[in-house]
Amino acid sequence: MQVLDRAAIRGFSQVRLVTKASNEIVSAIEALELAEGKGMDLVLVGEDAKPPVVRIQDYKKIQFEKKKARKNSQRKTSLKEVQFKVNISDHDFDTKLNNIRKFLERGDKVKIMVRLKGREREAPERAQMVIKRVVEAVDCKSSTVAGPVAMAILEPGK
Repeated sequence: MQVLDRAAIRGFSQVRLVTKASNEIVSAIEALELAEGKGMDLVLVGEDAKPPVVRIQDYKKIQFEKKKARKNSQRKTSLKEVQFKVNISDHDFDTKLNNIRKFLERGDKVKIMVRLKGREREAPERAQMVIKRVVEAVDCKSSTVAGPVAMAILEPGK
């Protein structure tokens, strides 16, 4: 879409003026004067048509609404963190799992951490089993991170 002014309108002798009430062919100068009389812009909608299609509207308002829609569609994702212990009860596990599902539905990423304390460090495979149990219960993309603390990052599925 392009805003037409006096210099740009010279290339057109006639245009198809589309409004809510009518759809008519008028001279380009007349269409521009109608737009200026209403305090709005003459916007070129269809350049390839014979004659070109124009509309009277507030172009800055349209640009603002497009920018606002674009800004709203770019939702910022955040990283939520949920910590588990190796000896977690079933009820606590289910509660944390429900929270993880809620975060993923909102579009957030979730970082799962299983902390090992004291003698639990002797069996790190138990921490991996807890992470595997969470990943199987939640249907999403996951990536595990190796290290002294067992971690996985879950991303919402598309």
